[in-house]
Amino acid sequence: MEIIYTICFITRTTYNEDEVLMLFRKKEPNRDKWNGIGGKIEKGETVLESMEREIREETGLTVKRLTYRGIVTWNETGGMYVYRAEDTGGELSPCDEGELAWKPVQWAMEADEVVSNIKHYLGDVLRQAPPQQFACIYENDRFVSMETKPLPHFAKESALTN
Repeated sequence: MEIIYTICFITRTTYNEDEVLMLFRKKEPNRDKWNGIGGKIEKGETVLESMEREIREETGLTVKRLTYRGIVTWNETGGMYVYRAEDTGGELSPCDEGELAWKPVQWAMEADEVVSNIKHYLGDVLRQAPPQQFACIYENDRFVSMETKPLPHFAKESALTN
């Protein structure tokens, strides 16, 4: 299985409400859906370098506590490394990928406008549970189910050194 993408959920608390930074994508994949921040790992980058670059390019923000939370896979054919981070403040930069907006975490876990698998793993990503695999199953491009699995040792190591 090839894991060549990263995604991060950047959070903040305002007025006693937990929010997550979401991107309304204007490009495929997931066009016209809200998604986390991330993208493809470039040749020569580590996973962590890729995640830091994507955050900088797509948001202009500096984050703290960038934490590896596991991998999200689809039909055991591909996947992405998933991270969580906290906003340190600052202004969002315009993004070529789409519109950025802070959304309530609860909304992100329930709204139909969000990429279909996010509501199934976002709660675990935001908690302090150990990193894990979120194995998503799709049929005809439609989300069917997700199983949470312990993360193989090699996946934990490659997230740090890939």
